[in-house]
Formats: sequence, C-alpha cells, structure tokens
Amino acid sequence: MMESTSGEPELRETDAVALLLGADHSEGWRRNIRTRRGSELACSGRARGARKKPHLQDLGEQAPSEVAIASLPVDLLVHIFCHLDQRAHRFVLPLVCRHWQEVLRKPVAVWNHLDVDFAAEAEVAEVAAAEEIVAGILMPTRPPGRRRARATDVLNWVRPRAAAVRSVRMRGVREAEAEPSRQARLMVAAMRLPDPHLERLSDFTGRGLASLLGLVMASLEELVVERCYNLLTPGAFQAMGACKGLKVLSLKGIRSALGLADFRAIAGLRHLEELVLDCDQPPEAEPGAEEVKWGLGAFPEGMLHLANMTHLTLSCHYGVTQLPIGISRLNKLQVLNLDFCTLGALPASLGALTALTTLDVEGNLYLGSHFRPPPPPGVPPPPPAFPTELGALQALRYLNLNSCGLTQLPAVVSTLRSLETLDLEDNELGEAAQPGCGFDDGVSTLARLQCLNIAQCKLLRVPAVVERLSGLRILDLTNNRLTNAGLPGGLARLPHLKAIGLKKNCLTAVPRVLGAMRSLQEIYLEDNTELEVDDNMDYVAALPHLRIVMMGKQWGSWAPRSMHFLTEFAARLALRHGTTDVLRISFPGHAPASSETELL
Repeated sequence: MMESTSGEPELRETDAVALLLGADHSEGWRRNIRTRRGSELACSGRARGARKKPHLQDLGEQAPSEVAIASLPVDLLVHIFCHLDQRAHRFVLPLVCRHWQEVLRKPVAVWNHLDVDFAAEAEVAEVAAAEEIVAGILMPTRPPGRRRARATDVLNWVRPRAAAVRSVRMRGVREAEAEPSRQARLMVAAMRLPDPHLERLSDFTGRGLASLLGLVMASLEELVVERCYNLLTPGAFQAMGACKGLKVLSLKGIRSALGLADFRAIAGLRHLEELVLDCDQPPEAEPGAEEVKWGLGAFPEGMLHLANMTHLTLSCHYGVTQLPIGISRLNKLQVLNLDFCTLGALPASLGALTALTTLDVEGNLYLGSHFRPPPPPGVPPPPPAFPTELGALQALRYLNLNSCGLTQLPAVVSTLRSLETLDLEDNELGEAAQPGCGFDDGVSTLARLQCLNIAQCKLLRVPAVVERLSGLRILDLTNNRLTNAGLPGGLARLPHLKAIGLKKNCLTAVPRVLGAMRSLQEIYLEDNTELEVDDNMDYVAALPHLRIVMMGKQWGSWAPRSMHFLTEFAARLALRHGTTDVLRISFPGHAPASSETELL
C-alpha cells in the first residue's frame, strides 16, 4: 500500500485480494502491509549503499535442501533411490543431474532387481514409432522410421550394471496385448498408413537371453521368464545352467516341448531352491490328429539331483504320467505342485517327504476311479492311487484334489492331522453309494481343518461327517444339487463357521439353519433359480457378525412377495449394521443392488 497524491492510501492488487478474503484475515493483511513497508525501506536503504549485512543464522537457512542433497554420500543416495520404482530409476533420476546419472550407471543396489517388461516396452516403442511416422510425413527432412526394443540396446544398458543384478524378471506380450494400442492405431489411421509399420517391435530371442545371462551369471540368484515364447531355446537352457548361484528359476507360459537335454543343464544347479515349469494348456487336437503336448515328456531323473529344492511346480505337463520312486531324495520339499499332469497314482515313497506342507494334484483325472478304465479280466488291480504311506505327511496343511475323478475320499486323507485346507471341488462324490457321500467317519478327526471345498460334487445332501468338523471356518457347497432338506440342522454345531457358499443349488427358501450359525459373516445364495423369500428373515438379520448376504438370479425373476420381504430385510440390515452394503441382490441382466432404494 502506498500514499496517493490525495493523502489516502492507494490499494494494490494484492491488497485487494487480501481484503476480499474477509474480516477473519484482516490481522494478517495488516501484518503483510507492515512487512511490505519494511521491505521497501530496506530496498531504499540498499539503493543508497546501506546494504544489510547477513547474519550467520541467515546463511544457515539458505536452501538447506540443496546443500543436503548435494552433500549426501553415494550409499545414502542409493538407499533413497531404492524406494522408487524402476521406471524412475531409468527415465527420471538420470535426468536430474550429472552426478545422479553417473551413480545410476554403476552396479549399485538399485539394480539388484531387473524387470524387463516387453509389453510395456512395446507400448512405448509403438507410440514412438507412430509419432516418427507422422513426423516423417509432415517433415520431408525426416524419413519415416520406427523404433524397436532391440536386444543390443538391452545388453548395452545392462553391461555396466551387471555386477549388481541379483534378480531378472522378463515378461512377454500376451496374445491380447499383441494388438497395436488404440493411440497408435488412431495416429496411423489419421494419416492413412498401412499397418505393417506397427509389426512386432522386439527382436529379443533365445540368443539374446543367453547373452543377458552371460553378463549376470556371477551374481544372479533369481530368474523369472513369463510368456516369452521365443526365448526358451536349447542355448538359453544351457545359459541357465551356467548360472551356478541360481536359487529361483520360474518359467511360465511354456508353449513348446522340453526335451531331457534341455533339462539336463538345469539339473546341475545344486543351489536351486524353487523350480517352476508352468505350461500353457495346449489347444485341442483336430479330429484324427495326435494330441498336442507341451512341456516335459516324463519326470526327468536329473531333477532328483536338486536336493536343496523346497518348492517344485510342474504344471500342465501331459507327458508326466508317474513319479519316480527316487522322489524321496527331495526331502527338503515343502511345496509340490503337479496340477494338470496325467498321473495315475502317487508313489508310496512320496510319504518320505515329511517336510511337505502343500500338495497340489488338481486336474489329474486318473487318480480317481471315475475316469480310470477297469483292468481286463484276469489282470490284478493296480496299486491304490493314494497309498497308506502318505499318512506320514503329518506336516501337510494344504491338499488340492480338485478334478481328480474321485468317487470317494481316499482313506489316507483322514490320517493327515495337520490338514487345514482340503479342496475336493469337481469330483463325483455324489455318485457314491455309501451313506456318507464318499466320506468316511475318520474325516471327523481332522480337528485343524478350517476350509472345506466340496463344490460341484453332485451332492444331494451335506455329508453327515461335516457336522463334526468343529474347527471349520469356510464351507463351500456351490453348484451341487442340495435342497432345503439336504442341509441338516447339525451344521449349527460348527461354532467357528464364518462363510458358507450355497450358490447354484436347488434351494426354494432361505435355510433356517443359517440363523443358528451365530459366527456366520458371509452367506452366498446366488443362482438358486427356485429360491423365493416368504418371511422377513429375522433369523438371518439377527446374526451378530453378518457382513455379506449375496442373493441373486441370472435366470428367472423374483416374485412380488419376495421383493416385499427383501425390501424389509434390507431396511432391517441397514438399521442394524449402519450400512446398506450387507445385502447384495442381483437381477437378470443387472448388477447387484446393495441398498434399500435400489430394491424399490
């Protein structure tokens, strides 16, 4: 504020803004005026040569962040960098200053984990290629070009940093991601350019992977290759075998046959602790054609030399029909995943793996009797698929027998006292002639069992032994043939049950036994096409811990009477729990409704 010629103070624009803030800011506005006047006097004094001498305290307060960052030791600077993602390491931090650029060019801890995402690289290169094409048309001095994610560029970038690399993760382009991005397509369509300009933008092959592993083999401990279909060549496997310090090897999305020669190189990795060989599911063969098999043709004997392994996954290897007796030599195994192989039986020697906590044999259809052909007349029956020696697996906590063609539960399962999760989905237990629906009474001794999945087992009623599993917390009965009479009142004796799945059954009313399960938190009743609501369901609304009730129909519709009671039920739940998200109801062709107003 300045003195005007009339003697009244002249209002500046900034002062006017301060005045518009209101009376609450009047004191601050007056302080600003005093500060500005003091500043003007100081400026006028400096103009006459009366320069103000700075104090030591003022010097210490000048740009403290600039002084601190410039004086940070390299180790501390790297530690700070490690809290950022790799995109910042590669594209942002090197542009800040020359010192940071030099630090990030060295083998520092920032590069302990190296991620090569070809999907992301292709996206960046694709847009850049389209921009160059447009620039080439609009600017005659610059010819059309296209950028590629070249193996030589990757190798040149890794070379000075190789000594720091402990982990390499490479992710390829999925089929859905192989199409050009929308941005690139629009740019090309606008200039009426042909599509060949945006063909595959990476020349990385198995030879490039072998060269990369050659750079980092001395320090590499983990290698993950996911859906890089053209990288798994014999030369690449030989390079993997040369990484003697490798502890984790994970190859996912395999779409080729793996010969024993390919695996022989891996068998020399004596420090290997985790091995994952995960194949994609092969396409169905044409009529009259031979079945397509990817992955291993048999369980390789060389794998038995990997005595330090704690985790082994062989997924979707149709050629693995049996396990060798010598598998007992892998006595450190804790996780064994053999899903979607073609095993006909488990060897008795598997019981020697006493450290095993997880066993997954999902999709091995011939372990059960439903798909196994009977032996010819005069031929003795084969040994049991689940020998009694497996009872020695007393550390086993997770057992997955999903889709194994079982008509009854193997007797040895009842002896696994540490079992916490048992997955029996998609078996034929409902076809058993026994009163227990394929379950023997010994199952009730599994006191630690918390999760039981018997979905899609063609059950007409819940096996009686389930009522005696006192530790059960999750019970999945989805997609069976259960009626209201098939849910016994004894389920109320499960004191810790928190979630029950009753989707896709034959229920006609909300079971009253649910109201007696006082610990229930989640109830799933969707897609019971004949289900109607004939009362206000006070017995469900009174459950003290209830969080979710899912009710809906993809086919059919709710009767008007049901809609009336559901509306009352929703209002009661909203009052009791203070939220409208407890009840979620879906209608044919609509998303789930989660409030009383949506029901109306």
